[in-house]
Amino acid sequence: MTDCDLCGKAIPTVIPVRVIRPLLKFAYPNGVWKGLCETCLDSAQKTYLEVNKNQPSCRKGKCALCGDKTGVFSVELQVPDFSKGIVKKDVDLCYRCLKGVDEAYIRHKKEMIEQEHAHH
Repeated sequence: MTDCDLCGKAIPTVIPVRVIRPLLKFAYPNGVWKGLCETCLDSAQKTYLEVNKNQPSCRKGKCALCGDKTGVFSVELQVPDFSKGIVKKDVDLCYRCLKGVDEAYIRHKKEMIEQEHAHH
C-alpha cells in the first residue's frame, strides 16, 4: 500500500506525476515522482483545464506538490475521513505541477483504454 501525496489516502498503486522540485533540481534535473490517487488526479486535471480556458489569476502561495513559493491555483480535493466520511479540502498547486498532472492524466487514461482492449 502507498499513500496519495495530496490527500493521504492509502491505495495499492498511485498514478505517477513528474514534479520539478526547485530545491532538488540540481540532484534531479528531470524531476521526481509524486503519486496521486485517481480522485486527486481528476480534481487537479479539472483545475488545469479551467486555468487554461478561463485564465483565472493565480495568487502567491506554496505548491503542495513541489514546494515552490510561486503563483498557485486552488484545487478542491475530497479527503477521506474516518469520522466524517469525505471532507472537501483545498490545496494549492503551481501551473508547472498542474501541467505535469495533465500529462499524467492523459497517460493514465491511455493505459486504461489499452487495458480494456487487451481484456476483450
